[in-house]
Amino acid sequence: MPQDNQAETQFGLDPGAPDTGFARPGDFVEAGPPFARGRFDGENAIAVCDGLIDLLAIFFNVSSRQLRSASRTALPVSRVRQIGMYIAHVTLGMKMSAVGAGFGRDKSTVVHACHTIEDLRDDEDFDLIVGRMEKLVTIAFSLDRQAVRPDG
Repeated sequence: MPQDNQAETQFGLDPGAPDTGFARPGDFVEAGPPFARGRFDGENAIAVCDGLIDLLAIFFNVSSRQLRSASRTALPVSRVRQIGMYIAHVTLGMKMSAVGAGFGRDKSTVVHACHTIEDLRDDEDFDLIVGRMEKLVTIAFSLDRQAVRPDG
């Protein structure tokens, strides 16, 4: 586990204390993306991004207030926000304009974030961190969708 902590520090990330319930590789079965592309827009996109920001704050031990801040922030907070934008677009299938609205940023900022995270994923340790967050988001949002049933 010390190797993971080095990677997290190297990329400006701190997902909390080790052995606090984070998933390990192989803990989840890949089920594929359960989300229809473009399903989130308008107020729904903002609500989804709010939930995603809360998950990011918990997972990376960062203030959700800082993640929502409209002003510039330190690299660790910016990097976590970029990961969130990337996951909203790639994993949840949101349009970049909807991600921008949900994170209070321009579409061009989302494009930059996605390119940055995609490039950083070439590093095996960073890819592992982002992969864990993607799996968490996939599970969290699929459970939320199943919990709301029209029959009560």
